Amino acid sequence: MNQPQSAIIPESSKAAVFIEADIVAGSLGHIKTACAQSLEALTELQQRYPDAVLGLTIAFGSGAWAAFGHTDEGCEIKPFRPLGNGLAPATQHDIMFHIQSLRPDVNFTLAMALLDIFGSSIKVADETHGFRWIENRGLDGFVDGTENPHEPDEISRIGTIAEGRPDTGGSYVLLQKYRHDLKKWNRVPLADQEAAVGRTKQTDEEFSKDILLPDSHLGRVNLKENGIGLKIVRRSLPFGTASGEHGLMFIAYCGSLHNIEAQLLSMFGEADGKTDLLLKHVTAAVSGAYYYAPSVERLARL
Repeated sequence: MNQPQSAIIPESSKAAVFIEADIVAGSLGHIKTACAQSLEALTELQQRYPDAVLGLTIAFGSGAWAAFGHTDEGCEIKPFRPLGNGLAPATQHDIMFHIQSLRPDVNFTLAMALLDIFGSSIKVADETHGFRWIENRGLDGFVDGTENPHEPDEISRIGTIAEGRPDTGGSYVLLQKYRHDLKKWNRVPLADQEAAVGRTKQTDEEFSKDILLPDSHLGRVNLKENGIGLKIVRRSLPFGTASGEHGLMFIAYCGSLHNIEAQLLSMFGEADGKTDLLLKHVTAAVSGAYYYAPSVERLARL
């Protein structure tokens, strides 16, 4: 059985580092070697700090993945495209690193090691550090990730490609940065905030279907096809500073890119013309990219 990369399954993270980069021309050979060396660096830190529950995902954009020549693996991956007439911009890059653990210091140590290992073979486009906020809430004040699967077997079933495929253990990834306008949000009455989300703010109770607005966040992302829910695994965290830019680093894993894309099309008005009310009241997407995360075994032998 191929093993999923280690930032996908564990829920117990208090902090994360998200890095997106582009591969420098002519560096593909070094990238292959660096991926194997990164797994060694990860293992060394996991052994040194077992309490941290350190995890790492290295994933590739469609162009970078195609360059490795594994045409029967990760076959759904494609470039992210702009959605909603600019509401969701495309900022596709070649490679993504997602580091998460219970300890920001250990995350930082691994991030430094990765950048040293990859060296001049990549050019970093963005590095963002996320943190777990009070009571697992987003900066909008609502509990985040309530719909997430919690049992490891269920997380694996939803978040990774199933057995019997050449790319078993792989996963499709969406990474988006959302910038919040909390001053604007705080002027929205509580009832309207709850209506926009589809849940109560304090007690995190989901609204019944008879009062759930179709353009609420839950109304946009709780989707079904043929009676089956289009589930994803979220590993998102708030990011930012109190005085400057802040919001949500949204990262989702799934065994099928279709589930992720269907939610995005619904949120940004491409499914039926309705856009998520959170985009009206509090947040704006400022980045967007799809990546394919191969299994640990494939990553070690690219």
